[in-house]
Amino acid sequence: MRLVVSLLLGTVLAGCQSIDGGDNLEKGVPYQLNAKEIAAVEKGLREQLPYQGVLIFGPMAASKNSKGYVSVCGTISSIGGYGGIMDKRPYVGMMLDVKPLFGFVPTVIADDSSTGPSAVILTCRRMGITI
Repeated sequence: MRLVVSLLLGTVLAGCQSIDGGDNLEKGVPYQLNAKEIAAVEKGLREQLPYQGVLIFGPMAASKNSKGYVSVCGTISSIGGYGGIMDKRPYVGMMLDVKPLFGFVPTVIADDSSTGPSAVILTCRRMGITI
């Protein structure tokens, strides 16, 4: 299952370049996530983060590009677990809706560095998402 998701995400992101180079990130139009999609985002993030504590999900927003791909950005914090309190960190990822697969695949969750959060926020803005 993870291999299939990885292959599909690789195909979707094949045209993307780094934040510093290229103009391949397409600015999408605002997209309203439904309850099922929001639950999928939360589940996808829980599966990627190694925290045993409580995850606190901040606001999330999405855009849909001309190819129909839905990108999601938001913030997440953690209380407890291995690292104690994790500051609010931005993330970006994509909804996966290719039958029979449905879910959210986080692409980047910002780290503690001084540039990590701003790089994720910049990527989100380039996709038409403000968090």
